[in-house]
Amino acid sequence: MSGEGIGKNRLTALQEEFLKILESFMHGKTYHLPEAFTQIEELYQMAGIHKMTAAVYEQIRGEALLQQPEYTNLARSFKGYTMREVMMQMQRADGFLRIYEKMCAQGVRPLVVKGIICRNLYEKSDYRVSGDEDILVRKEDFAVCDAILVAEGFQREEPDTEHLPQEIPYINPQNGVYIEMHFDLFAEESGAYGHLNKEFEDAYATCIAEDIQGRTVWTLHPTLHLFYLICHSLKHFLHGGFGIRQVCDMVMMAEHYGEQIDWDYIYGRLQELRMEVFWNGLVEIGREYLGFSYEKAHYPVSLQKMHVNCDHLLLDLLDSGIYGDSTAERKHSSNITLAAAESGKKDTVASMKASLFPGKDYMKRGYPWLERYPWLLPVAWGMRIVGYLKNKRKNSKEEPSGVEIGMNRVELLREYDIID
Repeated sequence: MSGEGIGKNRLTALQEEFLKILESFMHGKTYHLPEAFTQIEELYQMAGIHKMTAAVYEQIRGEALLQQPEYTNLARSFKGYTMREVMMQMQRADGFLRIYEKMCAQGVRPLVVKGIICRNLYEKSDYRVSGDEDILVRKEDFAVCDAILVAEGFQREEPDTEHLPQEIPYINPQNGVYIEMHFDLFAEESGAYGHLNKEFEDAYATCIAEDIQGRTVWTLHPTLHLFYLICHSLKHFLHGGFGIRQVCDMVMMAEHYGEQIDWDYIYGRLQELRMEVFWNGLVEIGREYLGFSYEKAHYPVSLQKMHVNCDHLLLDLLDSGIYGDSTAERKHSSNITLAAAESGKKDTVASMKASLFPGKDYMKRGYPWLERYPWLLPVAWGMRIVGYLKNKRKNSKEEPSGVEIGMNRVELLREYDIID
């Protein structure tokens, strides 16, 4: 895809200000709302669906607009939510680092990905909140890590130690620390992205140590970590979408590690995996709206010329919210895009079938009794379709259905050359 015909996005004034606020937060700059700006409530909502409320409030908390009588309650909510988020983030970070240190002391070395590693890239790291921490663990280290977590009060479902799943979630009800223990970075059984696991087979051999709050944390090499963020974004793009925060993290990581990143390796792998147009779109978003510095990132001149039209990609991720969770309809649309990604092409019949009759693993999220009675899957399909039709009648005709969103997003996959 070339840069011919690239034009400016048709962003709303609210979306433009939201992006400017994020860019100022990322790069430690001051920010002031335009005098004519009044959409403070809508800004609060937009920040919420992208899990960037604390970051946005930190940038605008001194604005005169928030002092006006008509916005007193909203300003109080904005401030209160931010204070709680930041305090909880600080508590969760300390709790995680403490338990991670205990794991390392026992001779295991889980690799921390995303989460606290990405937060550490920001000047005000506790304002870039995240709800969980992801660790990549060798299967042979599971018993040690699991024993430490359970002894510290973490709760989890009883795992099948003979056949460990791709991930096991742990929650500590005392301090709110939520850890996802991964044995693979992607679900191996996924036909759309399971193959990406082999891209990270050297993760432990090339890992690096970072100092976070005075503690040693092992993580992926910067080249591999940035590559993982791109792949992780693609995974969510194939589901319901992903929000702007992930692009912010990529920009911050690229600028922070700069010369340590092997761009030729990353771009070569992206080309091999048919992801380079998708990445070029993200770079364009970073350059145009998030202050991405080619110089700081040591981004090759040859790649700087790979312009694509990022209009539709940006609008999709702004609409999606964090990980495509902005609406139930968008969540449901993921079956359609995943079906297209697995087949590698647009197939309307297959997409509709995937939307109406998803597999048991997907269906048991809403119908947990399928775990015990899997033969009742057709009954669950019927209940789902009836529920969908009832919900559709309640909704405004202006709101797109999950099927409409899904089919539109399949076209988006084609535009960024992910499928034929």
